[in-house]
Amino acid sequence: MPTGGDVLLQCLQAQVRAVFGMPGTQNIGVYDAFHRAPGLKHYLIRHEQAATLMANGYARACGEPAVALTVPGPGASNASTGVVDAWTDGVPLLLIVGGYDRPVAHRDRAKMFHGLNQEDFFRPITRFFGCPNSVAEIPEVVEAAFRAMYRGRPGPVVIEIPPDVALETTDKFDVPARVPRYTPAPVNPAAMQAAATAIRRMHRPVILVGRDCVPTGAGPLVEQLAERLEAPVIYGRLGKGVIPDSHPWCAGYTRTKRTIALLREADGLIAVGTRFTQIDTLNWTLPVPANLVQFDRDARELGREYPMTAGVSGCPRQALTGLLSLLGTAERGTAHAAWSQRAQAVIAEWHGLPPVDIQGQIRQALPADGLVSVDVTSLGYSCFDRFAVPDAHSLIYPANSVTLGMAFPAAVGAKAAQPNRAVVSFSGDGGFLMACNELATAVEAQLNVVAVVVRDNSLTAIKGSQQMAFAGRTVDTEMRSPDFAAMARCFGAHGESTDDIRTLPERIAAGLARTGPSVIEVRLEGQDQELIAAIPWLHGE
Repeated sequence: MPTGGDVLLQCLQAQVRAVFGMPGTQNIGVYDAFHRAPGLKHYLIRHEQAATLMANGYARACGEPAVALTVPGPGASNASTGVVDAWTDGVPLLLIVGGYDRPVAHRDRAKMFHGLNQEDFFRPITRFFGCPNSVAEIPEVVEAAFRAMYRGRPGPVVIEIPPDVALETTDKFDVPARVPRYTPAPVNPAAMQAAATAIRRMHRPVILVGRDCVPTGAGPLVEQLAERLEAPVIYGRLGKGVIPDSHPWCAGYTRTKRTIALLREADGLIAVGTRFTQIDTLNWTLPVPANLVQFDRDARELGREYPMTAGVSGCPRQALTGLLSLLGTAERGTAHAAWSQRAQAVIAEWHGLPPVDIQGQIRQALPADGLVSVDVTSLGYSCFDRFAVPDAHSLIYPANSVTLGMAFPAAVGAKAAQPNRAVVSFSGDGGFLMACNELATAVEAQLNVVAVVVRDNSLTAIKGSQQMAFAGRTVDTEMRSPDFAAMARCFGAHGESTDDIRTLPERIAAGLARTGPSVIEVRLEGQDQELIAAIPWLHGE
């Protein structure tokens, strides 16, 4: 007869295609069920943190969730890093953790094997925590988890499975239907009229977009609005790609001197699906015009960070459709025509900027629809403004939690989600050392991710930050890094090394054509000051 593990995996098959995890004592009943769940692909990770970071990258690459699967206690706490990242960036993700046999589950967890009160631990960073107490409860817990995952902005959820529940048998169960990924909420007509009135008063409008435009399908409507108003579109970190960087009205990232100047001159801001986060707003000092009109499906976000003139909650796609209808095709005045010319000059200036070292080489090697996963590294910070992408699924970055070490495991997850897509990760040596053991996962699964790793034997951004703050003094920002090319070969991957970044395009292209992963080490030892000079946030952007 089917076990609880069978019921769990059959319920998951209705919702997801991939699981990233590691078997252990308290989840063996779930793992045995993989023999009978051909619709789920399992990837064996080497550290539980990578399970949630890979699932995170998977979801960012394709918009569909994946599952991370670990033992309780230290396995769950290790995995919490990727959960925090999903929580702050609005990424759909399910973590399934092993639990504790029901007869002893009431005991003091501090006295138990892998003991942890996992519900209390995950409550602040998840949308839902569920623990079925019988096989019969598994389907309803799984369905509730996925409904919570997609209630409003997407987010992470956790299910705890007691080992004895996973081994218990049953002769009857129902698999819930696939939970809708997005259910449009109605828009208030009166709020729409107020928003349209406020926008009509704008002679120098700017449009600001965030990530929630993607799952709600609002991106194409943003393009139409920009073209109708002849207004520049700027974006926060998670809003990059909502409209293509190549769009004639896309003006770039919020934190550049160029876009801040536009905001200072603007007399109105139309914000769509954005949360006004700390990093995007320079600690909430971004010069937002007094006439702010906000569109967000979460009514709690309206006016939360900046005072607004009008706000519309509900489906952003429906709201923008209604707004375009209300605005009609009225001619813009002379003042607005001058503003549009000013915006076009700023956009032309942006497009004329030279490529950033290594980012430019990666862009040159990647096909137009290629995906890059960027780590928290000195030459990666400028990717939001200087690495052109066609859509929001083409750049992965830990935007708010800023999770060092995420790039490579997220790239592995992205490649699992999009096997026919070119995927490159870009890391410094500090970040890559946090996750390089996941080369073993990529080798086993034959995922041809190309990892570009800068080896400068330094935590360069922090070194620069220390130098600026403390009259040149630094503490423990220099480090010993291994020969990454040799290390890659030890894992069974391809590894090579260069000190000439001009050769990167051909090296990356060759790696994308191989079977299995490649590591390209870029040796920049002794160039830390040049790298520090390239870090935008250390120099006023």
